[in-house]
Amino acid sequence: MLARAGITVQLIIRLNSCVFFMNINLRQLQAFVSVYRHGNLTRAAEQMFITQPAASVMIRQLEASIGVRLFDRTTRSLRPTAAAHESIGRAERILRELGELERGFDDVARRRRGRLDFGATPAVASSLVPAALVEFRKRYPDVDVTLHDLAPENLSSSVVEETVELSIGTPRGPSADVELAPLINDRMCVICTCDSPLARRRQIAWREITAYPTVTVRKGSGIRAIIDDTMARLGLPFEPAFEVSYLATALSLTQHGLGISVLPSYLTRYFHSGRLAAIRLVDPVVTRNLSVITRKGASLSPAAESFIEILRSRINVDSCASTPRGPSPRGKRARA
Repeated sequence: MLARAGITVQLIIRLNSCVFFMNINLRQLQAFVSVYRHGNLTRAAEQMFITQPAASVMIRQLEASIGVRLFDRTTRSLRPTAAAHESIGRAERILRELGELERGFDDVARRRRGRLDFGATPAVASSLVPAALVEFRKRYPDVDVTLHDLAPENLSSSVVEETVELSIGTPRGPSADVELAPLINDRMCVICTCDSPLARRRQIAWREITAYPTVTVRKGSGIRAIIDDTMARLGLPFEPAFEVSYLATALSLTQHGLGISVLPSYLTRYFHSGRLAAIRLVDPVVTRNLSVITRKGASLSPAAESFIEILRSRINVDSCASTPRGPSPRGKRARA
C-alpha cells in the first residue's frame, strides 16, 4: 500500500554543522535501493512493476533532489558511487520502518491489535456490557480492553479528559464537549415479581406507587432524582421501604417480594429475567435513556466502532427475545 502511495520522506542531513532538508518521494527511494541491489535498471524496474524509463527518471529525480550523483552510468550498468554506498543502509532502514508502520496501521484497521478503553455505570457494566464484551473478545482477541466503572457524574468528564475513549450510561446534565448517541430509548416502569397482581396490569399511574412498599436507590442517584422530582410535581409523598446503593440490590430485594422498584425496564432483561415484570408508568410518562458518550469532534478507533456495533446488535437481540411485561388479564404477555 505504501509502495503505491505518493508519500514523501523528509530526510534531515547534518553535514559540517549545517542541516539540509530534502523531500524524497518514497518511490524514488525504492528505486534507489532496487537499482543498487540489482545493478541494472531493467531488473530493478521489473521488481517494481514499472518500465525501465520510469525507473531511470526516478533515479535522476532523486539525484536532482539531493544534489548528489548516486550512480555512474555505463553502457551496460549503473555503478553505485561512494555516496550511494554510504546511504544505502539508511535508505533500506527507512523502507523497512515504513513497512512496519504500514503493517501496524493494517493491524489496527483489521482489529488485530489496538486498545479499547471505555467506561460504563455499574448497572450498565453488569447488564449490557458482559455479553457484548464476550463476543468482542472472540472476534478480536488481540485488542487490549479496559473497562472502567464510572459514576454517572463522571461519564462525560472521563471522556473529555481522555481517561476513556467512550462511556455508556446516562450523564448528569448536558456538556458542550461531548456528543451523545442514543443506545436505548427506555421509560420508567414499576418492577415487580411476575406473580404479583401488578404484573397483570398494562400500565400504572405514578400516584398509585404510594400504596405499595417501594425499594429504591439512595438520594444522589440519577434515578432517585427522577422519582423524587416526579412525585414532587404530583404533590405526592415518597417514603421508600428500603434505600440501597445499587440497582442490582434493589432488583434482588424486589425479586424476593420486599417491595416494588421504579426503574428503567431494560434492567429486567439482565437481572432476574423471567422472574420480574416491568409495567409502564404513566401520568406522566417519564423516559430514561442510555447513550454512548464520546468527545465532540473526535473520531473513534476501529476497535471502539466495532464494540459499539456489537453492543447495539446484542441489545437488539435481547430486546426481541425478552418482553419486560407481566401477563395480561387474558393470560398473555401485555404488549409494550
